[in-house]
Amino acid sequence: MNTIHVSIAGHEYQFTLNFAGTKKYFDCFLTSGEECAAYDIVQPVSVEAVVREMGRLGSGPAFAEYSLLIESFSDIVLHKCCFLFHGAAFIWKGGAYLFTGKSGVGKTTQLYNWMRMYGSGTEIINGDKPVVSIKDDGFYVHPSPWTGKEGWSGTKSARLRGIILLEQGRKNKIRRMSEQEAVFPMFLQFLYVADTTEKVDLVCGYLDSLLRNIPVWKLVNDGSMISTEMVHEIIGEGL
Repeated sequence: MNTIHVSIAGHEYQFTLNFAGTKKYFDCFLTSGEECAAYDIVQPVSVEAVVREMGRLGSGPAFAEYSLLIESFSDIVLHKCCFLFHGAAFIWKGGAYLFTGKSGVGKTTQLYNWMRMYGSGTEIINGDKPVVSIKDDGFYVHPSPWTGKEGWSGTKSARLRGIILLEQGRKNKIRRMSEQEAVFPMFLQFLYVADTTEKVDLVCGYLDSLLRNIPVWKLVNDGSMISTEMVHEIIGEGL
């Protein structure tokens, strides 16, 4: 087994890997192991679980182990005033924004469009599963090793300024969501294993604070550049 130390969202973690090939997915986050006296230990996954995941994904052992470690990491990060969130995150004019929604609704398309149209002023944070931290002055979005199939990842973090919830549709339209309306769809984007009341309570508390402080907009879109321009117009006005 191989032990590695990584830094994610300002916290230090230790991962124990069954397969040497898994390490490459964490390369951008590796530390020497001497930079922090105490690391939080991320629960390793079993070889048996990796074999089952290989069958489910049709992948090799390294990728299967890397995928399974999301669950172990999501558990421990909840207790660091952080959470993994399903979305494509980017920085524009110093602030972080998230495209989120169910799988297949166009998060990658919207981020791709955004980079084509406004790339000179944009930096990608993470393409699929960024870490969101809660600090005294707000919510911050950070890179994580779990970047999605495109492998989109950056090195910078930024304060969260807004979330765009995506829904597919033929007619493009965007509107601000109320806190009550946004509760359920936002709850579904938190990535964690809801196997204890404590973890569910933590997530509910984080969600309540998120919706009280961060605006959420719903974008019904067809994936066109026009729909992305609508987001740009809203952000330009100040989310």
